[in-house]
Amino acid sequence: IAMIFALIPMYNSTSAQDKGAFRIGFHTGYYFRAKAYSVGIYARYSIADWLNVEPGVNYMCKEKSTVDVYCDLQVLLEITSFWHIFPIVGISIHDIDTPPRPLEEMNPLIAESGLTMLDGWTPGINIGMGVYYDLSYRWRVSGQIKMLRRLPQGMHKSSIIMLCGIDYNF
Repeated sequence: IAMIFALIPMYNSTSAQDKGAFRIGFHTGYYFRAKAYSVGIYARYSIADWLNVEPGVNYMCKEKSTVDVYCDLQVLLEITSFWHIFPIVGISIHDIDTPPRPLEEMNPLIAESGLTMLDGWTPGINIGMGVYYDLSYRWRVSGQIKMLRRLPQGMHKSSIIMLCGIDYNF
């Protein structure tokens, strides 16, 4: 029991006073379902000391180039003053191995608008976990593993994404 109480302070929300911090970064990763390596850029803004928003774009390096545009929320949990873990939840739109299809299959209301094809773009939801380590005040390395749940789920399978990155604090 004493060990549990000793570990509780390690999982408090971050106290790094990071609110308002703006970071730009580069990451590389792998999309398992698409069997493709990716390179991407992202921006990370600290809405609060414990909450980040991260919009970004990943470009998959494969025969038919594909793009994943996303925006994730990250809730920071402090392990030490320079080591954090965070759950991830977000939204995505992408054209990963998605052939164009009639809009009636997606949503009858959209089909009534007169559009006939979605041109291969599919929305999705990101759910995952990440970790970052501060190399210095300006530089940080991070790793993430996310599940990209494609919508509508019946037409597409979920994909697992692993990302490693480095960012700079302005």
